[in-house]
Amino acid sequence: MNKVGVIVRASAMHDKEKVRALRDRLLCDVRAASGLVIEETSQPSSEHLTAILVLTGGVEREVLKIVAQIPSPTLLIAHPGHNSLPAALEVLARIRQDGGEGRILYGMPEAIGEGLRQELRLANAWNNFRFSRIGVIGEPSDWLVASDVDRAFLKGRMSIELVHVAVDDLLGRIEKAQAPRKDVNAFVKGASAVLEATGDDVRGAVQIYYGLRSLVDEHRLSACTVRCFDIVKKLKNSGCYALSRLNDEGVPAGCEGDLQSLFSLFLAHLLSGQTSFMANIADVDAPGRSIGVAHCMCPLSMAPSYTVRSHFESGLGVGIAGTIPAGPCTLFRLGGERLGELFVREGKIADSSVREDLCRTQVRVEVDDPVDDLLTAPLGNHHILVAGHHREIIERFCTRYLSI
Repeated sequence: MNKVGVIVRASAMHDKEKVRALRDRLLCDVRAASGLVIEETSQPSSEHLTAILVLTGGVEREVLKIVAQIPSPTLLIAHPGHNSLPAALEVLARIRQDGGEGRILYGMPEAIGEGLRQELRLANAWNNFRFSRIGVIGEPSDWLVASDVDRAFLKGRMSIELVHVAVDDLLGRIEKAQAPRKDVNAFVKGASAVLEATGDDVRGAVQIYYGLRSLVDEHRLSACTVRCFDIVKKLKNSGCYALSRLNDEGVPAGCEGDLQSLFSLFLAHLLSGQTSFMANIADVDAPGRSIGVAHCMCPLSMAPSYTVRSHFESGLGVGIAGTIPAGPCTLFRLGGERLGELFVREGKIADSSVREDLCRTQVRVEVDDPVDDLLTAPLGNHHILVAGHHREIIERFCTRYLSI
């Protein structure tokens, strides 16, 4: 869905020519500021995002008739003149009294346009989140004692289908897969250095990717999580390169069978349109509001510089030591078996010293708000790091659709 349909309501008491000119100017300005396809329409449709332009006062009851025809939340557009905002406030108050939800987009065309872009992202994210097919390749790792989900609830509430695949199925695909030389060379030549990993390790890592890719394609998976330590034990190599590459290709792919963090990774992709980094919380400096995160899987699009190393815990195969550039970021995680809890902080990526007793890609995040909750009421270990500030849209999605 990439279009906004605007239903316009104005009082008959106002001069028709002036109202028409005002409508045309407002829609033109918002269209130019937002870059969106915005068209006036007479009725709601599932083919576009519907908003109601409250052009003048005196139309409250007319607007409420339209509200009854569209799903919550209701989007109202108001402007500074002609009692537009007073009418929108009255309408939204009534919507809330009746148990509905809504939002008034008000201000300069740029602000209204940004609000519409955000609402489109939210609507598209929800449409893709529900009805999704999520691959669960092997069961969650034994040490993940707080990261499972209520599978029946997700199926019934959101129509999310968990597609269970045995690790042996993946291993069989890997055995049959080939590792194209061009892929191996591209991975090695793009690296700043290759340390512990051998040529056979790199070829094996690419082969694991192609085995996993064939599984994702055959089952039409929107996202997947892998019990990856079984791969380490049986193949003496890791899935770090494979998972990193899938994320770069727009398929959120997580480690260790962790479903709560996978849904977080998936949501980050849907809301931001970016690749994100799933990592362990390795260090918390509560007084300094600083968090250290680390993992051996790092999408290469996030790390302009990387070193090919071994998998940290096992010392086997391939791990990626990426350097993620400094800049604004968001760190978050969904929690609870029904994804009804949220931890989210905005901050910035700071320079990180590299330690040999942690997973290969290491990032230090300085955040704006207290982080004591990580030590007193954690939702789990794995969290998601995404470039840019996205707290508002994450919280809006979780409040609206996950009842957080």
